[in-house]
Amino acid sequence: MTDTTEYVEHPCTLATHGWNIPAALTLPASGDVASAILLIPGSLYSDVNGDYPSWNSFPHVYAHLARQLSAHGHAVYRFAKLGPGTGSVATDPDVSPTVRDWGGRLRIATAALDAMRQELEARDVHVDRVIGAGHSEGSVVVSQLATSDRGSELDGVVLLAGPSVGLLGIMREQVGVMTPPNEIAEATRRLDEVIAYIRRGEPVPAEFAAGPPSGATALATMPDEGRRYMRETDATDPTALAAVMRQSVLVVQGGADSSVPTHHGERLRDALLARNGEATTEYLFVPEVSHMFKVVPPEVTGPAAFGYPGQIDPRVPAGIDQWVRTITTR
Repeated sequence: MTDTTEYVEHPCTLATHGWNIPAALTLPASGDVASAILLIPGSLYSDVNGDYPSWNSFPHVYAHLARQLSAHGHAVYRFAKLGPGTGSVATDPDVSPTVRDWGGRLRIATAALDAMRQELEARDVHVDRVIGAGHSEGSVVVSQLATSDRGSELDGVVLLAGPSVGLLGIMREQVGVMTPPNEIAEATRRLDEVIAYIRRGEPVPAEFAAGPPSGATALATMPDEGRRYMRETDATDPTALAAVMRQSVLVVQGGADSSVPTHHGERLRDALLARNGEATTEYLFVPEVSHMFKVVPPEVTGPAAFGYPGQIDPRVPAGIDQWVRTITTR
Protein backbone atom coordinates (compact mmCIF):
# COMPACT_ATOMS: atom_id res chain seq x y z
CA MET A 1 0.00 0.00 0.00
CA THR A 2 1.19 3.52 -0.82
CA ASP A 3 -0.10 6.29 1.45
CA THR A 4 0.35 10.00 0.71
CA THR A 5 -1.40 13.18 1.76
CA GLU A 6 -3.59 13.05 -1.40
CA TYR A 7 -4.22 9.37 -2.10
CA VAL A 8 -3.90 5.84 -0.77
CA GLU A 9 -3.00 3.14 -3.29
CA HIS A 10 -3.63 -0.57 -2.89
CA PRO A 11 -1.96 -3.11 -5.19
CA CYS A 12 -4.44 -5.73 -6.40
CA THR A 13 -4.59 -8.76 -8.66
CA LEU A 14 -7.26 -9.09 -11.33
CA ALA A 15 -7.67 -12.87 -11.47
CA THR A 16 -9.77 -13.75 -14.49
CA HIS A 17 -9.96 -16.03 -17.52
CA GLY A 18 -6.82 -17.94 -16.57
CA TRP A 19 -4.69 -14.86 -15.85
CA ASN A 20 -3.34 -12.97 -12.85
CA ILE A 21 -3.22 -9.37 -14.03
CA PRO A 22 -1.57 -6.63 -11.93
CA ALA A 23 -4.07 -3.98 -10.87
CA ALA A 24 -4.30 -1.09 -8.41
CA LEU A 25 -7.05 0.73 -6.55
CA THR A 26 -6.29 4.37 -5.76
CA LEU A 27 -8.47 6.10 -3.18
CA PRO A 28 -8.64 9.69 -1.93
CA ALA A 29 -6.71 10.05 1.32
CA SER A 30 -9.57 12.13 2.72
CA GLY A 31 -11.97 9.19 2.58
CA ASP A 32 -14.62 11.17 0.71
CA VAL A 33 -15.24 9.51 -2.67
CA ALA A 34 -17.23 11.22 -5.43
CA SER A 35 -17.13 8.31 -7.89
CA ALA A 36 -15.48 5.04 -8.83
CA ILE A 37 -13.64 5.16 -12.16
CA LEU A 38 -12.63 2.04 -14.08
CA LEU A 39 -9.58 3.01 -16.19
CA ILE A 40 -9.12 0.77 -19.26
CA PRO A 41 -5.67 0.83 -20.94
CA GLY A 42 -5.01 1.44 -24.62
CA SER A 43 -3.06 -0.52 -27.21
CA LEU A 44 0.49 -1.88 -26.89
CA TYR A 45 1.80 -3.72 -23.84
CA SER A 46 1.25 -1.39 -20.89
CA ASP A 47 1.81 -2.39 -17.29
CA VAL A 48 -0.43 -1.33 -14.41
CA ASN A 49 1.24 2.09 -14.27
CA GLY A 50 0.89 2.85 -17.96
CA ASP A 51 4.54 2.13 -18.75
CA TYR A 52 5.74 0.06 -21.72
CA PRO A 53 8.74 -1.97 -20.51
CA SER A 54 9.08 -3.95 -23.76
CA TRP A 55 9.52 -0.60 -25.56
CA ASN A 56 11.75 0.84 -22.81
CA SER A 57 9.20 3.66 -22.50
CA PHE A 58 7.97 4.89 -19.12
CA PRO A 59 5.38 7.69 -19.34
CA HIS A 60 3.61 6.36 -16.19
CA VAL A 61 0.41 7.69 -17.73
CA TYR A 62 -2.19 5.57 -15.91
CA ALA A 63 -0.57 5.86 -12.49
CA HIS A 64 -0.39 9.64 -12.83
CA LEU A 65 -3.98 9.92 -14.04
CA ALA A 66 -5.33 7.66 -11.30
CA ARG A 67 -3.46 9.51 -8.55
CA GLN A 68 -4.38 12.95 -9.85
CA LEU A 69 -8.04 11.94 -10.08
CA SER A 70 -7.92 10.55 -6.55
CA ALA A 71 -6.54 13.87 -5.36
CA HIS A 72 -9.81 15.32 -6.71
CA GLY A 73 -11.85 12.80 -4.72
CA HIS A 74 -12.30 9.78 -7.00
CA ALA A 75 -11.57 6.08 -6.56
CA VAL A 76 -9.73 4.71 -9.61
CA TYR A 77 -9.18 1.06 -10.50
CA ARG A 78 -6.60 0.36 -13.22
CA PHE A 79 -5.01 -2.79 -14.59
CA ALA A 80 -2.27 -3.95 -16.94
CA LYS A 81 -2.83 -5.10 -20.48
CA LEU A 82 -1.86 -8.66 -21.33
CA GLY A 83 1.56 -8.92 -22.93
CA PRO A 84 5.32 -9.13 -22.37
CA GLY A 85 6.76 -7.04 -19.59
CA THR A 86 3.40 -6.11 -18.08
CA GLY A 87 3.50 -8.55 -15.17
CA SER A 88 0.49 -10.54 -16.37
CA VAL A 89 0.87 -14.25 -15.63
CA ALA A 90 -1.10 -17.08 -17.25
CA THR A 91 -2.43 -19.43 -14.56
CA ASP A 92 -4.50 -21.80 -16.70
CA PRO A 93 -3.03 -22.81 -20.09
CA ASP A 94 -6.41 -24.10 -21.26
CA VAL A 95 -8.36 -20.92 -20.50
CA SER A 96 -5.81 -18.10 -20.87
CA PRO A 97 -5.66 -18.22 -24.72
CA THR A 98 -9.39 -17.47 -24.91
CA VAL A 99 -8.84 -13.78 -24.09
CA ARG A 100 -5.84 -13.16 -26.32
CA ASP A 101 -8.08 -11.73 -29.04
CA TRP A 102 -10.05 -8.52 -29.51
CA GLY A 103 -13.14 -9.94 -27.81
CA GLY A 104 -10.97 -10.78 -24.83
CA ARG A 105 -10.40 -7.10 -24.14
CA LEU A 106 -14.10 -6.61 -23.40
CA ARG A 107 -14.24 -9.77 -21.30
CA ILE A 108 -11.31 -8.60 -19.18
CA ALA A 109 -12.75 -5.08 -18.84
CA THR A 110 -16.05 -6.58 -17.64
CA ALA A 111 -14.18 -8.68 -15.10
CA ALA A 112 -12.32 -5.55 -13.99
CA LEU A 113 -15.64 -3.78 -13.39
CA ASP A 114 -16.63 -6.62 -11.05
CA ALA A 115 -13.20 -6.61 -9.38
CA MET A 116 -13.40 -2.85 -8.78
CA ARG A 117 -16.74 -3.26 -7.01
CA GLN A 118 -15.33 -6.09 -4.88
CA GLU A 119 -12.26 -4.05 -3.90
CA LEU A 120 -14.45 -1.09 -2.92
CA GLU A 121 -16.83 -3.27 -0.91
CA ALA A 122 -13.92 -4.93 0.89
CA ARG A 123 -12.83 -1.47 2.09
CA ASP A 124 -16.39 -0.30 2.84
CA VAL A 125 -16.19 2.40 0.17
CA HIS A 126 -19.59 3.47 -1.18
CA VAL A 127 -20.03 5.57 -4.32
CA ASP A 128 -23.02 7.12 -6.07
CA ARG A 129 -21.46 7.18 -9.53
CA VAL A 130 -19.57 4.54 -11.52
CA ILE A 131 -17.61 5.79 -14.52
CA GLY A 132 -15.91 3.83 -17.30
CA ALA A 133 -12.88 5.58 -18.80
CA GLY A 134 -10.81 4.25 -21.68
CA HIS A 135 -7.61 5.63 -23.19
CA SER A 136 -6.91 5.39 -26.93
CA GLU A 137 -7.83 1.83 -28.01
CA GLY A 138 -9.24 1.45 -24.51
CA SER A 139 -11.87 4.07 -25.40
CA VAL A 140 -13.25 1.61 -27.95
CA VAL A 141 -13.29 -1.12 -25.29
CA VAL A 142 -15.16 1.09 -22.81
CA SER A 143 -17.61 2.03 -25.59
CA GLN A 144 -18.30 -1.67 -26.10
CA LEU A 145 -18.76 -2.10 -22.35
CA ALA A 146 -21.14 0.88 -22.26
CA THR A 147 -23.30 -0.61 -25.02
CA SER A 148 -23.23 -4.16 -23.65
CA ASP A 149 -25.70 -5.78 -21.27
CA ARG A 150 -23.52 -4.41 -18.44
CA GLY A 151 -23.77 -0.84 -19.70
CA SER A 152 -26.53 0.10 -17.26
CA GLU A 153 -23.94 -0.18 -14.47
CA LEU A 154 -22.06 2.83 -15.84
CA ASP A 155 -23.39 6.29 -15.03
CA GLY A 156 -20.89 7.95 -17.33
CA VAL A 157 -18.17 7.24 -19.90
CA VAL A 158 -14.91 9.10 -20.57
CA LEU A 159 -13.29 8.69 -23.98
CA LEU A 160 -9.64 9.70 -23.59
CA ALA A 161 -7.87 10.33 -26.93
CA GLY A 162 -10.26 7.91 -28.58
CA PRO A 163 -10.06 7.03 -32.29
CA SER A 164 -13.11 7.49 -34.50
CA VAL A 165 -12.02 4.83 -37.01
CA GLY A 166 -10.62 1.30 -36.80
CA LEU A 167 -7.02 0.53 -35.87
CA LEU A 168 -5.82 -0.05 -39.43
CA GLY A 169 -7.30 3.30 -40.42
CA ILE A 170 -5.31 4.97 -37.64
CA MET A 171 -2.13 3.28 -38.89
CA ARG A 172 -2.78 4.63 -42.38
CA GLU A 173 -3.13 8.17 -41.03
CA GLN A 174 0.21 7.88 -39.26
CA VAL A 175 2.18 7.21 -42.45
CA GLY A 176 2.71 10.94 -42.92
CA VAL A 177 4.03 11.30 -39.37
CA MET A 178 6.43 8.35 -39.48
CA THR A 179 7.75 8.63 -43.05
CA PRO A 180 10.01 11.13 -44.89
CA PRO A 181 7.93 13.26 -47.33
CA ASN A 182 9.50 11.80 -50.48
CA GLU A 183 8.62 8.25 -49.35
CA ILE A 184 5.01 8.81 -48.24
CA ALA A 185 3.34 7.86 -51.52
CA GLU A 186 5.14 4.51 -51.81
CA ALA A 187 4.74 3.73 -48.10
CA THR A 188 1.01 4.45 -48.33
CA ARG A 189 0.63 2.24 -51.41
CA ARG A 190 2.35 -0.69 -49.70
CA LEU A 191 0.38 -0.22 -46.51
CA ASP A 192 -2.93 -0.09 -48.38
CA GLU A 193 -2.14 -3.38 -50.08
CA VAL A 194 -1.23 -5.09 -46.80
CA ILE A 195 -4.32 -3.68 -45.06
CA ALA A 196 -6.48 -5.09 -47.84
CA TYR A 197 -4.99 -8.57 -47.32
CA ILE A 198 -5.57 -8.35 -43.55
CA ARG A 199 -9.15 -7.14 -43.89
CA ARG A 200 -9.90 -10.03 -46.25
CA GLY A 201 -8.29 -12.50 -43.85
CA GLU A 202 -5.72 -13.54 -46.45
CA PRO A 203 -1.98 -14.26 -45.97
CA VAL A 204 0.29 -11.29 -46.60
CA PRO A 205 2.79 -12.03 -49.41
CA ALA A 206 6.40 -12.37 -48.26
CA GLU A 207 7.51 -9.48 -50.49
CA PHE A 208 5.99 -7.01 -48.01
CA ALA A 209 8.17 -8.28 -45.15
CA ALA A 210 11.22 -6.40 -46.46
CA GLY A 211 11.75 -2.79 -45.52
CA PRO A 212 11.85 -0.45 -42.50
CA PRO A 213 10.28 -2.02 -39.37
CA SER A 214 7.05 0.00 -39.50
CA GLY A 215 3.92 0.36 -41.59
CA ALA A 216 3.45 -2.42 -44.15
CA THR A 217 6.56 -4.28 -43.03
CA ALA A 218 5.42 -4.34 -39.39
CA LEU A 219 2.06 -5.80 -40.37
CA ALA A 220 3.59 -8.30 -42.80
CA THR A 221 6.02 -9.67 -40.19
CA MET A 222 3.42 -9.81 -37.42
CA PRO A 223 2.33 -13.26 -36.20
CA ASP A 224 -1.01 -14.49 -37.52
CA GLU A 225 -2.54 -13.96 -34.07
CA GLY A 226 -1.52 -10.30 -34.18
CA ARG A 227 -2.97 -9.73 -37.65
CA ARG A 228 -6.21 -11.38 -36.59
CA TYR A 229 -6.37 -9.04 -33.59
CA MET A 230 -5.77 -6.07 -35.90
CA ARG A 231 -8.54 -7.21 -38.24
CA GLU A 232 -11.05 -7.69 -35.41
CA THR A 233 -10.17 -4.36 -33.82
CA ASP A 234 -10.37 -2.54 -37.12
CA ALA A 235 -13.86 -3.93 -37.78
CA THR A 236 -15.23 -2.18 -34.67
CA ASP A 237 -16.61 1.28 -35.55
CA PRO A 238 -16.18 3.68 -32.60
CA THR A 239 -18.66 6.23 -33.98
CA ALA A 240 -21.34 3.58 -34.40
CA LEU A 241 -20.86 2.67 -30.73
CA ALA A 242 -20.99 6.34 -29.74
CA ALA A 243 -24.27 6.78 -31.59
CA VAL A 244 -26.04 4.21 -29.42
CA MET A 245 -24.54 5.02 -26.01
CA ARG A 246 -27.10 6.09 -23.44
CA GLN A 247 -24.77 7.31 -20.71
CA SER A 248 -23.43 10.81 -20.20
CA VAL A 249 -20.14 10.95 -22.12
CA LEU A 250 -17.08 13.17 -21.87
CA VAL A 251 -14.69 13.25 -24.83
CA VAL A 252 -11.17 14.37 -23.88
CA GLN A 253 -8.88 15.40 -26.74
CA GLY A 254 -5.42 16.89 -26.88
CA GLY A 255 -4.53 19.38 -29.60
CA ALA A 256 -0.93 18.09 -29.83
CA ASP A 257 -1.90 14.42 -30.16
CA SER A 258 -0.04 12.98 -33.15
CA SER A 259 -1.28 9.44 -32.52
CA VAL A 260 -5.01 10.21 -32.53
CA PRO A 261 -5.34 13.75 -33.97
CA THR A 262 -8.02 16.28 -33.14
CA HIS A 263 -10.51 15.34 -35.86
CA HIS A 264 -11.12 12.01 -34.12
CA GLY A 265 -12.29 13.66 -30.92
CA GLU A 266 -14.46 16.04 -32.91
CA ARG A 267 -16.03 13.18 -34.88
CA LEU A 268 -16.82 11.24 -31.71
CA ARG A 269 -18.25 14.40 -30.13
CA ASP A 270 -20.49 14.99 -33.14
CA ALA A 271 -21.74 11.38 -33.16
CA LEU A 272 -22.57 11.69 -29.47
CA LEU A 273 -24.29 15.06 -29.90
CA ALA A 274 -26.44 13.61 -32.67
CA ARG A 275 -27.91 10.98 -30.34
CA ASN A 276 -29.20 13.21 -27.53
CA GLY A 277 -27.74 16.69 -27.90
CA GLU A 278 -25.67 18.64 -25.43
CA ALA A 279 -27.46 17.39 -22.33
CA THR A 280 -25.44 14.15 -22.22
CA THR A 281 -22.28 15.07 -24.14
CA GLU A 282 -19.32 17.21 -23.17
CA TYR A 283 -16.06 17.90 -25.02
CA LEU A 284 -12.85 18.75 -23.17
CA PHE A 285 -10.21 20.04 -25.58
CA VAL A 286 -6.76 20.91 -24.23
CA PRO A 287 -4.74 22.43 -27.10
CA GLU A 288 -1.21 21.84 -25.85
CA VAL A 289 -1.33 18.24 -24.64
CA SER A 290 -0.11 15.05 -26.31
CA HIS A 291 -1.62 11.59 -26.63
CA MET A 292 -0.54 10.99 -23.03
CA PHE A 293 -2.12 14.32 -21.96
CA LYS A 294 1.18 15.99 -21.21
CA VAL A 295 2.71 19.22 -22.48
CA VAL A 296 5.79 17.96 -24.32
CA PRO A 297 8.51 20.47 -25.27
CA PRO A 298 8.66 20.94 -29.05
CA GLU A 299 12.27 19.74 -29.23
CA VAL A 300 11.22 16.35 -27.80
CA THR A 301 9.95 14.14 -30.61
CA GLY A 302 9.37 10.51 -31.61
CA PRO A 303 9.71 7.80 -28.93
CA ALA A 304 10.98 10.35 -26.40
CA ALA A 305 7.75 12.33 -26.76
CA PHE A 306 5.66 9.17 -26.38
CA GLY A 307 7.43 8.26 -23.14
CA TYR A 308 7.80 11.82 -21.83
CA PRO A 309 7.84 11.70 -18.01
CA GLY A 310 5.91 13.80 -15.55
CA GLN A 311 2.32 14.19 -14.48
CA ILE A 312 -0.77 14.59 -16.62
CA ASP A 313 -1.59 18.22 -17.40
CA PRO A 314 -3.79 19.27 -14.44
CA ARG A 315 -6.53 20.58 -16.74
CA VAL A 316 -7.38 16.99 -17.70
CA PRO A 317 -8.11 15.49 -14.24
CA ALA A 318 -9.73 18.77 -13.16
CA GLY A 319 -12.02 18.69 -16.20
CA ILE A 320 -12.96 15.06 -15.61
CA ASP A 321 -13.68 15.83 -11.95
CA GLN A 322 -15.94 18.77 -12.82
CA TRP A 323 -17.83 16.72 -15.40
CA VAL A 324 -18.32 13.72 -13.09
CA ARG A 325 -19.88 15.94 -10.44
CA THR A 326 -22.53 17.14 -12.92
CA ILE A 327 -23.85 13.59 -13.45
CA THR A 328 -27.11 12.99 -11.60
CA THR A 329 -26.62 10.42 -8.88
CA ARG A 330 -28.78 7.33 -8.73
